[in-house]
Amino acid sequence: MEPALHEAELIRVRLRFVEPFRTAHTATATKDALLVRVQTDAGAGWGECTAPASPEYDGETVDGARAALRDHLLPRAFAGVGFAAVPGNRAANAALECALLDARLRADAIPLRLWLGSRETVDAGVAVGITDDLDQLRSTVRSYATAGYRRIKCKIEPGRDVDVLRAVRAELGADVELAADANGSYDYKGARRLFDAIDGLGLQCVEQPCAADAVDEHAALVSEVRTPICLDEPVTSPAAARQIIARHACDALAVKVGRLGISGARQVHDECVTASIAALAGGMLETGIGRAALLAVAALPGFTRTGDCAGSDRFFGSDGDLTEPFTVVDGKLAVPTGPGLGVEPIPERLARATIARERITPRD
Repeated sequence: MEPALHEAELIRVRLRFVEPFRTAHTATATKDALLVRVQTDAGAGWGECTAPASPEYDGETVDGARAALRDHLLPRAFAGVGFAAVPGNRAANAALECALLDARLRADAIPLRLWLGSRETVDAGVAVGITDDLDQLRSTVRSYATAGYRRIKCKIEPGRDVDVLRAVRAELGADVELAADANGSYDYKGARRLFDAIDGLGLQCVEQPCAADAVDEHAALVSEVRTPICLDEPVTSPAAARQIIARHACDALAVKVGRLGISGARQVHDECVTASIAALAGGMLETGIGRAALLAVAALPGFTRTGDCAGSDRFFGSDGDLTEPFTVVDGKLAVPTGPGLGVEPIPERLARATIARERITPRD
């Protein structure tokens, strides 16, 4: 029997990035996140909602997730009714699932890594935002390579793509894996021109060249180009992953815990293993709470490609994360070993970052 839920807190936090992060659609200097803290019969647990502040990425927002949790998901959880039946609101569902699982595993003194059957470490990979200054970009990727990162992914968009990838490949040589992420910013013809120009660069993959619903276009590209294609935005459920794989629309899938939840991410991982499709873990600029869940899932054996698992200092500096920092050592990140997620917010840092807090009980 699942532990009964007694109360929950929704904690809105804002952390400043060490530098603004720019993609093909958005640019942001801060990380807005919604933490979910639950108190159950078994004890307390934490989860992180990774929905962004604005809807450009996938239509979800942190404010919408808060309303979904407060008005729909938590009331169902208080009543002992499955909240997965509430459609959409994937990031909110994932956060609540994580918090409840964290509480249960903490009570049983079981680390999430052992519960999942994951490895002890994950190869470190980092995403680099779009920049207009190629010299600065060269310096940035060189610093990450020196720090031991095994894979560097560059955000690209039309007009800021081929020169970027050629410059980074020349800077890194062949010792560090290089990937690109277009966040769906090309149409088919534009993507075809892109691949014609970069197919000789030996990229790990190009992530999401065309729009999330452009499955036929991606299937055509897979049959025509040499560089592997990884899909991200359309991977919204295990069923969606199966459909993508069945249509031969990719060479790899990016699996995001913040979108799929821990159980959904594991199911998509299993679909990839069954279909012999490469899988990599996708990040959502998580704080330490979400990063702990990401690392535990990314350490599953079917994640055969290095994904978006970076150290805390990449985004928040050496002491700006909510939890004890995640540090890259010899090109790897250690998966937490404590019960549940194995981490929790440091009270002083949480207080400093909190901009709103709401306690919810069954009477609400």
